[in-house]
Parts: sequence; structure tokens; C-alpha cells
Amino acid sequence: MVRSATRSRVYSRFSDQFAGYYHGTDVAGSPTGFNPEAREVRAGPGRELLTVSWEEEPRLNIRVPRLVRSALVALLAVIICNPAYALAGTSSDPTVTEQQKKIDALTTQIQQMQQQQTELINELKEVKKEIAVPTPAASPGAEAAAAPTAPKTIGDYVAKLEKTKVPTTPAQPIPPASWPVAGIYTAPDTKDIGQISGFEWLNGVKIRGLIDTYYDYNFNHPNQAVVNANQGFSVIKGHNISVEGRTFDVNNQSFSFSQAQLEIEKVPDVGGVGFDLKLAAGQTPDIIFNTINGGLGPEAPGQPLSGSDRYLEQASLDYIAPIGQGLRIDIGKFVTHIGGETIETVKNLNYSHSFFYTYAIPFQDSGIHLNYPWTGTFYTDFYLLNGWNATIDNNLGKTFGPSVGWTPWPWLSLVGNYLYGPEQFNNSAHKRQLFDSQVMVGPFAGWNFMANYDVGYEERVVARRDALWMGPALYARYAINEWLEPSIRGEYYWDRNGFTTGVPQSLYGLTATLNTKIPIGKAGGSMLLVRPELRWDHSNASFFSNHNTFRNRQILLTVQIAQETRRYG
Repeated sequence: MVRSATRSRVYSRFSDQFAGYYHGTDVAGSPTGFNPEAREVRAGPGRELLTVSWEEEPRLNIRVPRLVRSALVALLAVIICNPAYALAGTSSDPTVTEQQKKIDALTTQIQQMQQQQTELINELKEVKKEIAVPTPAASPGAEAAAAPTAPKTIGDYVAKLEKTKVPTTPAQPIPPASWPVAGIYTAPDTKDIGQISGFEWLNGVKIRGLIDTYYDYNFNHPNQAVVNANQGFSVIKGHNISVEGRTFDVNNQSFSFSQAQLEIEKVPDVGGVGFDLKLAAGQTPDIIFNTINGGLGPEAPGQPLSGSDRYLEQASLDYIAPIGQGLRIDIGKFVTHIGGETIETVKNLNYSHSFFYTYAIPFQDSGIHLNYPWTGTFYTDFYLLNGWNATIDNNLGKTFGPSVGWTPWPWLSLVGNYLYGPEQFNNSAHKRQLFDSQVMVGPFAGWNFMANYDVGYEERVVARRDALWMGPALYARYAINEWLEPSIRGEYYWDRNGFTTGVPQSLYGLTATLNTKIPIGKAGGSMLLVRPELRWDHSNASFFSNHNTFRNRQILLTVQIAQETRRYG
């Protein structure tokens, strides 16, 4: 477009000069004596006659010789076909200059892209040389077998590598585990074995180990023989107990082994199957087993637990149905979902358990669990269970347990649980009800708070009267830094009929715990948790043991040393 316009202007200027030369006039001046009626006469196709005239003379026709005409045409062609000459004649036109700059810029970009393409081709050739895999020579007598095909492309090589080799790249550093955690599953930050080992068939499998030891000092100095003699009237039952009113830390002035635990969990994908297996041994599973069965010694008819339940803390098959957001279905034996505490002390804000955990709620359940997350902040659960703590149902009824959880803001979580069903031996008529609520607030500048309120009721259970138990527990934890987190707990528990504790009473408790976390092992995969704790308990009845008698209050100093390993490797 630029070149054609330039060529037209050059041709016009040349024609004007040529005409002026034969008229004897300047093109820029007025063509005096020029007859406006003068016209061109064609002598044939492509042949022009230039006609000029003067008024004072007769019309004069001049024919341009063919040789001159050919020379002029050739000269014109040279000028038109020479871009430098053509642009030089229009350098004063800003539009043409700007367009030429754009052309030059595009030309430069094209040259750069061509250079980059050449460099990439050379790099690709070098990569192909580096990953070349020689074809193994066939062994004698193996001509009939199909010879392995050497990879021909990068894609072929990568596909073969994924099928035949296990990644040898060391695992990335793992951040320290979050403490404490709650719930019946492993912590979200627990690394799975597949990601660490490189074995794809182990992806989604998590493993966690726990060893828990403690030392108690009771300022009441209870007589162990007196406490053991009271075991027939005590709700919490175990061997050689010397501290009354506690759950698992029941030995005074003794280095004690609470439990060793191993948990393996396969987290299911949507449409897939998983499992959760938790094995335990030690004083804690013994106390759970004996307390649920209601006595010490061999199994007896009507007991809700069998011998294997002593060591099998949780065992379930898990499936996530591809329905909506994913409907989770668990079938088997579970650690209870009720309350803000769980069996493992490392998952709780304090080392010792509250009165609510000890007396107001079940330890474990067996049956079917459904979970559905309606949104990222709201979920519902439903449990269909054999009953409180019962692996083998003790009547023909079932216990129902709807639950709901909501996190309206990142700093506020609300949980509501309800259980309803018959729990008495060979009696499906009289029902037990339990409402459990939890409010969790934080973090705020290192502070976390939790409130737990429970109320339970059962029909015609104590001397044909209805039983009632209730009360709140308040928790606060402050993170001074990553390894030091003090926690406090205050609680009140009212057992109107003595159905849950064995004595009609009101219990008061105040507990202060200093959680000291020490990461150990490779990449912080294990944690040593040292938790000095001071606890004060009080009752309005003679409940706690004191020397050779009972007294209504006690002060305990407890030191726990626990190690938990959440990852394999």
C-alpha cells in the first residue's frame, strides 16, 4: 500500500516535468500559452502521442521516438522498484514513517523467535541424547521372546519410568504436627505412607503411634488397699488403683505405663473404600474394658464386651458414596464422638480427663455412622448404634445419634450431639437421653477457648426413679510460642441420683496444665510431649480417698511424658 502510493506520486511528478520540458515552461509556474483543449492521441495499444500547442502558432504534434520512450519506461521501473529511493521521496510523510517502524519491529521479533526456536531444537536434541536407553541384548535361546522396545520419545521414557521405578527423591521436610487435635480420625497433617515411601498402592494410608507414661503424686496420700477395697462400689474399675475419681491416671506415687497405641487408617476417596484400625495395650484399655463390663475377672454372660475388645479400640470399614458432596459411611467400632475430649491424652487440652468424660458420656460405640458435608462450613452426622459402650447389644433396641456441626466464622465452631435409646440390660422400654454441646472460639492473639455442656437423663433406673446428670466445663489455652502452651480447665458436675458416679454429689474441678512440645526425629515427624499438671478436685460428699478413710477433696500433681509418632519413616 505504501509503495503503490509512492509510486503514483513519483509517476505524476515525472509526467508534469516531462510535459513542462516540451512546453518550455516550469511545472510550478503558470502554463502560459498552453491550450487547455490539447489532448493525447494514441497511435495504438500502449503507444502514446504527446501533443503540445501554442496559441500564436499552428498546432504542433511531436512524436516521441520509440527508443526514448523505452528508456523512459525502464528508468521509471527502476525508480518504482527501489524502496529506498521511493521512501526517500516520502520521508516527510509521518504516516509512512510510523508504518515503516512497525514493519521493522515485527521483523525484529520474527528474527528473535526464529533464533529461540533454533535454540530449543538444539536443547531437545541434547535431552534426547542424555535419556537414551540402550536396548538390552537378548539372552541366548530367547529369540522367540519378544524383545523389549527401547523408548523412542520422551513420553515413552517417562511412561516406562513410572511403571518400573520407584521415586528415589527424598521426601520434603514435614511441618510439625498440630497439637492438640480432636476427633476419631488421624490428624489432617498426618503424612501418608505412600507419599513418603513412594509406593503408589499405599497412597492414602496413614500410620500413627503413641506411647503414654505418667507419674502421679496425690496430696491426700490414699491407702491403696482402701481404694481397692472400694472397687465394688466404684464406677471406674482397674487393677491396683490408688486414686479415686480419676479416669486413667489412677496410680499414686508410681511410674505408670498408661498405654501404647498403633493406628493405621486408609482415607477413602469418593467412590472408594478405606479403613481405620486402632490397637492399644496397657492400663488405659484395661480400665475401659473393666469399667464397661462392670467388674473384674473373666467374661460373664450379659457383658457388652468380648475379650478382643480389650485391645481393639477402633475398627471400621469406610466408604464415601458419590452422592452430592460425598456421603461417608463407616461401619464397625468407633471411639465416641461425644464431648470435647477423647481417650488419647495427647489429643486433649489437659492431661487428665474431666468429670464429664469420666462419668457422663460413653467411651466407645459400635454400629453405623453417616456423615455428609453440606457445605465447607456445615455438616451433619447420624449414628445407629448397639448402645453405650456395647459391642454386643444388651437388649433388642438401638440407640440413635444425630449430630450437627457449623463453623459460621473461622474463629467460631458449634457442635451439637444427641443420643437416644434403651441402655438397660434386657430392657428396651426405658430410654436414656444425652445432649452434648460444644462451642469453640479462637484463635485470638494466641488464645483458644472451648465450652462443653452435657445433660443426661434415663428413665426408671435408680430405685425405679429417673436419673439426671449435667453441668458445664470451660477450657482456655494460650500459645506462648510453638513449643509452650499452658491450658486451664474449670468444671462443675452434678449427679443428682449418683447414677453415674456412685454417689449423689456435686463435683468441682480446676486443672492447670503446661503443655511442652519437643519435636524429635526426622523432619519433626515425632513429638515428645511433657505436661506437668496441677489439679484440685472437690465434692460435697465423701467421695475421694484420704489415707485410710474418705475425704471430700483432693489435690493431685501429675507429670506426663508421652511420645506420639504420626508418620511412617
